Formats: sequence, structure tokens, C-alpha cells
Amino acid sequence: MSRDINLKELERKAWRSVFQDGLWDIYLGLLLMALAIYGLLSKTKLPEAQQMVIYIGLMALSMLVLWAGKRFITLPRMGRVKFGPRGKTRRRKAAVLLAISVLVGALVSIVTSLGLKGNLSDGLPLHLVVPAAWALNMLVLFSLGAYFLDYDRLYLIGVLYALAVPLLIWLDEFAGIKLGFIALAVPAGIILIVGLVVLVRFLRDYPLPAEETPPAETALYGNH
Repeated sequence: MSRDINLKELERKAWRSVFQDGLWDIYLGLLLMALAIYGLLSKTKLPEAQQMVIYIGLMALSMLVLWAGKRFITLPRMGRVKFGPRGKTRRRKAAVLLAISVLVGALVSIVTSLGLKGNLSDGLPLHLVVPAAWALNMLVLFSLGAYFLDYDRLYLIGVLYALAVPLLIWLDEFAGIKLGFIALAVPAGIILIVGLVVLVRFLRDYPLPAEETPPAETALYGNH
């Protein structure tokens, strides 16, 4: 029994180490910044298709930053951990949440863009529906992620994501305050700063190992 408890605690610590490099925070901050830039593009004369291509490219770039950071920063310092069944379940949940976060962001962007261009029914109160739907989705999504993935900073990230679109639309609608790019860029910037601080701390605490002692590959809970 004691051995099982020790193994569970070891795997829990190993899983939490996945997020201690700050790269997921940086990735999520970049995604929100991409949405802010897409909002700027919607006010230009660029064709809608080009705007969407740029937005998708920015999301792909965010994913590339996450992959490259894990590959060239985290892996040389911590090695590769191969998780057992519990860890694999968490990874599947992480993949699902990642996909949902990208889809929700893309869908809200498309709906907002169509509404601003007058391509949706006038009877649909977009100024109320879109911000409320966005905020609710973000709070639920990131809270579930924080709970299931044992990633506490997601609670803060979820609040910042949830505030972004309501600040953009409701302040304009009800107070005449047009924050525009700032409404999305400021929360994105806060998330990026938190991620960079965590990354700097990670680099300080985990310097590169000597060349003769490459990082080990750790296996938890048996078969890999």
C-alpha cells in the first residue's frame, strides 16, 4: 500500500512538471494574442479569406512555439517521462481540451466577424450572446482543465480569457468605450508575462546537464 501511494505521488509530481516550464502558459497567451491580431485585421481592407489564413497561421505558430520549447528547452533538461495508464488518460484530456480551446476561439472569431459585417440575422443579439457564451465557455473549459490536469495557473488564465471578449464588446455597447485590440492584447500579455516568468525560473532551476550525463528517460507505472 505504501509503495502504491509513493508511486501515485511520484507520478503526480512528474505530471505537474509538464507545466512547470511555463510553455503552456506562453502557448495560451499566444493564442489569445492571435485573436487580438485577427480583430485588428478585420478592420483592414484585407479580404476575409486572407484574414482567416493569417489567423490560422498565427495559431499554427503558437503550436510550433510550444513544440519547439518542449523539444529544445524542456526535454534536454528534464528528459522524457513516459506515463502509465493514469498519465496517458491525463494526456488524452489535455489533447481534448487543447482542441476545444482552438475550436472555441475560431468559432467565436468567425461569428463575431460575421456579425460585425452584418452577415447574421438582425434578430440575434450578438452584443449579448457572443460575450456571454465566450465567458461561460472559457470559465468552464479552463476550470475543468485546471482540475483534471492539476494545473492551477489555468484558473487565472481562464479568468483572463473570459474577460477579453466581454471587455471588447460590452464596454463598447453599453459605455461607448472602444478598447479594440487592447481588450484582448492586455489579458494575452499578462498570460505571456506569467509564462515567461515561470520559464525563466525553470531555466534557472534546471540548467542544462553536462554532456556526458544525458537526461534520463523515466518510466512510471510499468508498460510504455
